Amino acid sequence: MLITKRWIEKNYNKFNEELFGGRLPNIEFKVNRSKISWGFASYKYDYKNDTIIPLAITLSNYYDSPEKVKLNTLLHEMIHIADYTFFPEHFIKNHRKVSGHRYDAHGWWFQNEAKRIEQYGWVITKHVTKEEEEVSKLSANSERCLARRKDDAILCVIRGTTGMNFYFKTDIYKIKIIKSTIKRYKFNHIGDIRKIEFYTFDDIDLSSRRSCGKRLSGWFANNKELMNKLENIKATTVKY
Repeated sequence: MLITKRWIEKNYNKFNEELFGGRLPNIEFKVNRSKISWGFASYKYDYKNDTIIPLAITLSNYYDSPEKVKLNTLLHEMIHIADYTFFPEHFIKNHRKVSGHRYDAHGWWFQNEAKRIEQYGWVITKHVTKEEEEVSKLSANSERCLARRKDDAILCVIRGTTGMNFYFKTDIYKIKIIKSTIKRYKFNHIGDIRKIEFYTFDDIDLSSRRSCGKRLSGWFANNKELMNKLENIKATTVKY
């Protein structure tokens, strides 16, 4: 199942009445395609009144999941909205938002609320469960996006004079930017740049990574390690 903002709003209002006494505020509802987060609840700090204001719940359509999984995720985020609403002091200290290590948003208060709601047949956990992952699959749109990323993905290899090399993932649209970025970078581990190479490859995890452009994020490898990597991902040299 893929959800809509109207679906979130409908079930938010339903659960608000059934499980939270109708006391949760009116907020915004959003849908994204995040791979990392299945959902999140946001708020802003109200400097004038020294409190926080719940803003929105965002759920992801990256995965096509049974409705029960989507509802469990919604309820998880509604617990955060309740925390923001009823206990803003959890998130404020000395007129500033507290950092994450000072208050665990999935700590004792969240766990107590999760247990209260679980008696009605829901499963509220800190992270998505293995069972929920197993019954979920990539949405058709996510599959199309991954296919495009795989087709556009490029591996850039910078070979150095010390026998060490640096490689990273980019894409065909950032080749010009990458060449400019490399000119201003210093690669202490590899010495002087001996050669710059570009490869197409076959590795879904690597092609799913963020593409480097004005900043580089990758890995160092000696010649043997690099050769093994290129073989494992079936890399093929291309010219740009």
